[in-house]
Amino acid sequence: MLDTVLLVTTLLGASPESLPAMPGQADAAAVDTILALRPGDRVVLENLTGEISVRGWDRDELELRGEDEDVPLIVSRRGSIVRVARDDRKGRRRGVEAAIRLPRWVDVDVSGRSLDIWIDGIDGTVEISGVSGDVWVENAGGPVRVRTIEGEIDVSGARAGVNASSQSDEVRLRDVEGPVDAHSGSGDLTLVDIRSASVRAETQDGDVTFSGTVANDGRYGFFVHDGDAYIAIPATSSARVSVSTFDGDFESEFPVRIERYTGGREFDFTIGDGRASIEIQVFDGEIRLLERR
Repeated sequence: MLDTVLLVTTLLGASPESLPAMPGQADAAAVDTILALRPGDRVVLENLTGEISVRGWDRDELELRGEDEDVPLIVSRRGSIVRVARDDRKGRRRGVEAAIRLPRWVDVDVSGRSLDIWIDGIDGTVEISGVSGDVWVENAGGPVRVRTIEGEIDVSGARAGVNASSQSDEVRLRDVEGPVDAHSGSGDLTLVDIRSASVRAETQDGDVTFSGTVANDGRYGFFVHDGDAYIAIPATSSARVSVSTFDGDFESEFPVRIERYTGGREFDFTIGDGRASIEIQVFDGEIRLLERR
């Protein structure tokens, strides 16, 4: 079945403001289209460059706002997939600046070459992949998965876990519940107010900063090649801790009684009853195990 083209619309290509301010700008722009969505629909934003803001609301409708006629977008439906994509038939390569409102329950899939994307208040699954551009995700009720080669990732208020990877920039997660998997090739990982039973954070050339709770039977892994690890957990934590450092120092605000030591500065110790598992590996850098206050 061929795609049903619902609308060809046009969006702003002028000099943008900072992306988090876009929802306010969108309120003043003309509405280009409103499309009814059904439970089970998935919205796919693809082949995009520029800046896009996506905001959840309580209506079962897609609303798209824009201000110019230089960069066309095509909205189309095929079955349960609703696509918003550039119309490149005219040969234009300018970036878009668009504001979209979607039902909170909808799943969203975003891809682009050079795209800054801001998503707020979506409870469905959020998946983002890009070559370059920064990503902001706030107040997500469903799982969040983000992949970018060049660009910072900032996720706050996620309630069903985050999987985030940037090859060359920083990843920041704040106020997150659920499983966490964070990776950076050459940037810092900053994980603050994390409430999870499963955390993995790995960076080749950057620091790892973690502050969060430790669940009984939880598993936590922090892996750094060239950088430092700062791990802050509650004083009442119960965990078996494994530490490995080739060329660096280890300091702890917890009483440490080494239970196992091997060459290469690897050792284990227990906090409380040792119910959770914490592994910290730093090849060249410092390790600080801190009491979260």
